[in-house]
Amino acid sequence: MRTLTRVVLVLAIAAFAATASAALSQNFVEWGKGPAQWLMTKEEQGQWKKINDDAAAQAFADLFWARRDPSPGTPANEFKDDFDARVAAADKQFPQGRSKGSMTDRGHVFILLGRPTRIDRTNPEPKSTILTPDTNSAGTDKAVESLQSYSPKQLWTYDASKTRLPAGTPPIAEFAFVDQYGSNEWKLERTGKTDVADVFNKAIAASLVQPGLTELPKAAAVAAPAPVAVAAAVAAPAAPALAFRNEALRAAVDDLKAGKSSYKDLFLSYGEFITPQGDYFVPVQLYVPKVAGFSATQDLTFFGMVEDESGKPAAVFEEPAKLMATKNDYFFDKSITLPPGKYKGTFGLAENGKPLSMVRQDLDLAALDKDAPAVSRLILSNNVYTLAEAQRPTDPFAFGGMKVVPKSDHLFTNADELWYFFEVRNPGLDATSKQPKLQSRVSLTGTSSEGKKIRMELPMSDVEALELKGMPGHFAVGTSIPLETFKSGDYTLTVKVVDTISSKTFELKEAFKIRSEK
Repeated sequence: MRTLTRVVLVLAIAAFAATASAALSQNFVEWGKGPAQWLMTKEEQGQWKKINDDAAAQAFADLFWARRDPSPGTPANEFKDDFDARVAAADKQFPQGRSKGSMTDRGHVFILLGRPTRIDRTNPEPKSTILTPDTNSAGTDKAVESLQSYSPKQLWTYDASKTRLPAGTPPIAEFAFVDQYGSNEWKLERTGKTDVADVFNKAIAASLVQPGLTELPKAAAVAAPAPVAVAAAVAAPAAPALAFRNEALRAAVDDLKAGKSSYKDLFLSYGEFITPQGDYFVPVQLYVPKVAGFSATQDLTFFGMVEDESGKPAAVFEEPAKLMATKNDYFFDKSITLPPGKYKGTFGLAENGKPLSMVRQDLDLAALDKDAPAVSRLILSNNVYTLAEAQRPTDPFAFGGMKVVPKSDHLFTNADELWYFFEVRNPGLDATSKQPKLQSRVSLTGTSSEGKKIRMELPMSDVEALELKGMPGHFAVGTSIPLETFKSGDYTLTVKVVDTISSKTFELKEAFKIRSEK
């Protein structure tokens, strides 16, 4: 009797669930079962289970994304855009049988945390689809070596200094995946060094920039997965907000403009770039030296105002920010949309509504032709690394899967390697190889701290240009210079670039300092 009662009860529950879900359109049913569930809090999971019509599902989805929007005053939701890009990348890289890549264990980790810093592999396995360099077996963790010999394994390592591990997690997180029978069915192990559930929960919590939001803000509706039965006119995007929500930040900008305040520990880099499709964007970076006393665990606000030549606001920014580590220092960067022209930019970092540091600088943005031969500004860096997640065309200072972190203070030590880097657009191509033929001459001039004049020049030589994946016509050129033999002083690096096929010549120049490491 108990068995029969239990069966009847199970069937009744299943019938009720089927009835409840049947009222939802297929798009919403799939949305709730799809990768969005990786972001749901326990409370949101409970709320979603109670939804039984499309109107309620639409409202839930809109609020779900609005609670994660880092810039609610703008029409774009950068978090959702990044999430969608990760889902697309996971679907492409990690499919297993009939399962979409975003619904596998590897896709789950990738969507929440991005691309790992490193992957260690054991035992023969098919060629990996994830775009991360291999490491040699000498760096393999002992936990990997202890696996059964017939089970291929991947150990994904996340380094907090190079990825966006959520605050409160260990600086190094490891995720082990096992393909027990060599059938491309990778399962996440939960017995390693890392508390997987804790990292997942912290990543979910970190995604919530407005956890207490219970009502959709005006003009914040998000594109939903509901089907569109009839084509409708689409309203033009709203103009970016041109006013601060926090008056203390506006007052801080005014004080800096008026000379009533000053700061010395924040540095700005910017540039102008254009995608092959013609999207013009301006990456900006705030660079924070270690001595400024900031940390990557702080919950900060990035804020700023850009004014045109007449002093009229062209853009205002106010959004949550987390600093990323670079060597011993920190940075925050993002891409903004501005038309070409001359501007005055004021940017800063705040905590709990109070400004901590600010910088004000001229922005001279040149017009770019997406089809014309050109080179970018020269970027000086001491930190170039593989990106930890899928790159979007307008991501700041990202080039074909590589991150180039500008050293915005232009201060290097003898222990650094100075990387100089630039992007080449639409160079002439050789008729046979379909590759550019570039040459460069590099010269270095300066004055040592002892007052001695310094001049060095390398002869004109061929340059290797690497085509940027997904960016036809765009190439990257980068070279490092060890500084261990250089004397302390003030220097200027000049790079003359010659496109030998189109007979175009460009000259790039940047100043920097070298200080002996104490």
